[in-house]
Amino acid sequence: MKTKVGYKLGILENDKIICDKYWLRVKNDYENPFIYRCKEIGDEFGLSCSEVTRTVEDNAYLAVIDYQCKSCGTAKICYNRAELTSLHSKKWECENCYLKKFHRRLQNSRQERIESALEQRLIEENSYINQLVQFRESQIESVPNLDEIDVVDHYLLVAVISKLATENFRSTTALYDNLGTTLSPFHDLDVKIINRLMRKNLLLVNIENSYILLHAHEECLLQFDLSKMTFDFAYDSGQLKKLIIDSKQSSSKDKLVNSPEYKILCEDIQLNDCINYLTHCSAVNELEIVIGEKIESLLSTCLLRYSVSEIYFIIWKAVKTVSSYSLEFDIDKIIISNLIYDNIQKFHDEIRYKSSENKKHDRDRAHPKSVLNRIFFDEVHGIEDCGFRHTVDDLLKQL
Repeated sequence: MKTKVGYKLGILENDKIICDKYWLRVKNDYENPFIYRCKEIGDEFGLSCSEVTRTVEDNAYLAVIDYQCKSCGTAKICYNRAELTSLHSKKWECENCYLKKFHRRLQNSRQERIESALEQRLIEENSYINQLVQFRESQIESVPNLDEIDVVDHYLLVAVISKLATENFRSTTALYDNLGTTLSPFHDLDVKIINRLMRKNLLLVNIENSYILLHAHEECLLQFDLSKMTFDFAYDSGQLKKLIIDSKQSSSKDKLVNSPEYKILCEDIQLNDCINYLTHCSAVNELEIVIGEKIESLLSTCLLRYSVSEIYFIIWKAVKTVSSYSLEFDIDKIIISNLIYDNIQKFHDEIRYKSSENKKHDRDRAHPKSVLNRIFFDEVHGIEDCGFRHTVDDLLKQL
């Protein structure tokens, strides 16, 4: 085995002698190749065996000339006898080459995973696009004639045109991108309306802008992100303008009011107005609330007797009461929801049985009148913001 001792810069003479003695070997003696034992060297220089080894490691190294890296040809460097005697196989690879190959393998593995994931994503996208094309084709085949559109759908479509139509009247903008006046009082109702008009084939899915917003259920049925999707109108601009003009006619308004669904939709608009205000009030007062069927049912009951503006006052009073209570106690959102429910019920009963004064709340900037309020209440009944200041039954009695 050909070897050569190398020394680090600035080595002291004594340290050099120690290193030479440490590495001095008997040629071709593999069982006991070293001439001097560590103890002998240590006794000569007043050092322990571990101090001799440390001195050698700090000041010199042994290059094994005929033991080279199989990749780059670099000679093996040993810093102590244990490293030298552990050399067995000639197929040795230096640390640099090992790390380079490791990083190359890691990079290749990552690239393969990326390519595999991309391929899978492309397969999914193609599947989504094909399903979307089929869905749009089925929509186009089922677009109703103008005179066949349900009257409630007619007015809902007019509301969507008013709020979401682009300048050329060909398509909609996304609910997510709209600021200011809202389509309906609450986001959930917005989505419900868009879904209804899409299922009725009055709004056609826009394939180019929508396929990236889709994902499939386990049953491979498409699920739409309706708040971010855009749609094409099923009719041209001339037909849409005709729908808008027709919605202003008294005969169309009478037909709308006489529809059994009109009252249900108006009640839904008012309920969502109250839910939106309750959510806002709770957030402003740093209260987490769960809006479920229980609270919705209570608000619906309140709306049978009182207007939205009056319910606003009841909600405001109930939330303020719970807010002051929550400052003293650490309570979770389920308890908060129950407390708000109890206080809404309490203040409603107090007003109903005359033990408390009934007051009305005004709209504020955070809760502007929605497009649905304007179209389904104001334009039908000819009274400014009547859906906010009157109950549905009171408005219907005035017709």
